[in-house]
Amino acid sequence: MTIFPFQINEMMHLYNRALKVKPSALFEKDQAEPQDIVIISSEAKKRQILEETRGAVLERIRETK
Repeated sequence: MTIFPFQINEMMHLYNRALKVKPSALFEKDQAEPQDIVIISSEAKKRQILEETRGAVLERIRETK
């Protein structure tokens, strides 16, 4: 198995970051979860509306048969 210098460097950075974290901070649950934010372009919104409309129309056609 070959170990490259950048892998050793990354491991050292990870180890240093882990040492700087307070142990009590690992168990704190008071921190709020970060919110996921999704931004949809206007073109994507139009496509989504068209596809939902097509689906609704096809569903109505299938129900009437």
